[in-house]
Amino acid sequence: MVTNDVKFTDLFDPSQPRSDKALIESRLEICNGCEWFNKRMVKCKKCGCFMKLKTTLVQAKCPIGKW
Repeated sequence: MVTNDVKFTDLFDPSQPRSDKALIESRLEICNGCEWFNKRMVKCKKCGCFMKLKTTLVQAKCPIGKW
């Protein structure tokens, strides 16, 4: 079972800390090499999140612990 570390609504909450560009790029690079990553949709097949959005939240976590 996948537990969510962040909620979709966190993207609209200005009090949620945001990732800097380097962290976002680092996370997406890890995702690109993952077997659970749908490159065409830029979406994780494990948690169902769109990773260009999820990686912008500092508190977000990879569902299988890669970042």
